[in-house]
Amino acid sequence: MTATDLVDRLAEHKTVGAAPREELAWLVSHGSLRHLNEGEVLSAKGVPVAGLFVVLTGHVAIFVDRGAGRHKVMEWRAGDVAGLLPYSRLVSPPGDSVAQEPSEILAIPRDDLTAMIRDCHEITSILVHKMLDRARHFTSSGLHDEKMLSLGKLSAGLAHELNNPASAIERSAALLGRRLEDAEQSTRALGASGLTDPQLLAIDAVRASCLATPVHGVLSRRCAAISAPGTGSPTRSLARLRAKRRSPPSANSRREATRWRL
Repeated sequence: MTATDLVDRLAEHKTVGAAPREELAWLVSHGSLRHLNEGEVLSAKGVPVAGLFVVLTGHVAIFVDRGAGRHKVMEWRAGDVAGLLPYSRLVSPPGDSVAQEPSEILAIPRDDLTAMIRDCHEITSILVHKMLDRARHFTSSGLHDEKMLSLGKLSAGLAHELNNPASAIERSAALLGRRLEDAEQSTRALGASGLTDPQLLAIDAVRASCLATPVHGVLSRRCAAISAPGTGSPTRSLARLRAKRRSPPSANSRREATRWRL
């Protein structure tokens, strides 16, 4: 392919096609045409970016792992520009840029970008706008990943909190099944024992007394005295006791305290 043919292809490019033909010719004279196979890495994570990449054909995508797994963050197709852009502080990419299909790229070396900024004003202006759009896209993608990571932690905590009562219910259900089986076996054993009616009535009376006996809490001496007959309900007695503690001391109490201090 001749330089003129390459300039013609750049003139039809979606991003840099609006630049003057002289500036497109500058790109062709300083760049090199690269052919990428599917799966070939254009720029690797942690390795300085080689320069500016003008995508002529094909499909390139960058994959980043921010703690939630490797996923696609951005992609470039025919008509896009990738790599190092003018005035960008990019040194090494946050992930691997991999060709998703056979691609053709015009690569301008990093060392020639300063001269491009000086000689190609229109292309520089176009690429600066592209750099701003890319920065907004990466920022939005980072915020989205953080939200998804927070949502994952919240879901894990919620699943843990729901699993605890569910496990308790499962254990209780299994225990209830065993208790029902024990009760059935005990009933059969009781029926086979041949007890008389008075003995059965005595067993029923003991069972009824066990089920009907209320369980009362153990009261302290003061609470027991408050709840004693003739003192009113325990609630009213406790309320009177608290009010008595909060009430200001009487005049006699103050005089007595003053006498002791003197």
